[in-house]
Amino acid sequence: MVGVKTKWDKIQISATIYPEHARILEKILQRKYNKPIAHNSASEVIRRAIEKYAEYLEVVLEN
Repeated sequence: MVGVKTKWDKIQISATIYPEHARILEKILQRKYNKPIAHNSASEVIRRAIEKYAEYLEVVLEN
């Protein structure tokens, strides 16, 4: 995974993922599931996944 800071003070991430994970992400974004979700972009889905993983690891998130 590679991160590059953009001029908008954000980090653009390039990552290599397994094909089965790409298929899961596509299903989420195409709404091919039976649970409601509030995410409309890959960025939002990845952000939420990172937050959940941080909670699991008990990482303290500071603002």
